[in-house]
Formats: sequence, structure tokens, C-alpha cells
Amino acid sequence: MEDAKRGMEDLGAIFIGDKGKNEILRGDYTAEPKEFRQNAPRVTPQGPKEAIAHIENFFACIRSRKPTHADAETGHWATTLCHLVNICRAVQRKLRWDRKKEKFLDDEAANQLLARPRRKGYELLKI
Repeated sequence: MEDAKRGMEDLGAIFIGDKGKNEILRGDYTAEPKEFRQNAPRVTPQGPKEAIAHIENFFACIRSRKPTHADAETGHWATTLCHLVNICRAVQRKLRWDRKKEKFLDDEAANQLLARPRRKGYELLKI
């Protein structure tokens, strides 16, 4: 990723935690420490056909009964990261995330952006 462009077409995010840092750009990421990339899936090609590898893996796993590369939890966390980036951009400040509680620490305004009011009949169940 050393040659990665730093323009709008590569919008990403930098996540800094107590154990290291990930810098995400379209199609790839860097990690400190480098062990964060250990056992990571291969980088998928970007562009109009980028979903083909996922579709092929999905059908191969139907036949083999093996888990997919991107299971439901992986999809959840990948989507969560996108939402977190968008919320950080909306509030224009650094935020601290509690992964276990799935809430921002000490920032109720940012937490209000985690969900939106639901239309009648489409409410989420209270658990």
C-alpha cells in the first residue's frame, strides 16, 4: 500500500486502539503491529466486478459446507466500521468506541447517530 493514493477516491479511516493501529484505504489496509494482518483474507479486486470473488466463495461453501470467507460476524463488523467512519465525519471529532457495548464512550450525541427512529410496524424488538 506504499503507492496508495491519498485522494477522495481512496477515502478510508484510521483506527487507533490500545493494541495498535489500522489505516484503511479502498481495497487494502496497513496494520501496526504487522501481526494484525496475520490470517487476514486476501485483498479483493476493486471495481465493477469486485463482488465476484465473494459470490464464488459463497457458492463453493454451499457445495462444501465450509464457512465463507466473510461470515455474518465479519459482515457485521465490516459494516459497523463504515458506520463509525461516517459518524466521525458527521460530528467532526475523534470518538472512542466500546466494541463490547457497541456504543461510543462519553459521547451521547454520537450515540444518537447509531440508530434512527423506526416507522410504525417496523420497530426493533426490545431485548
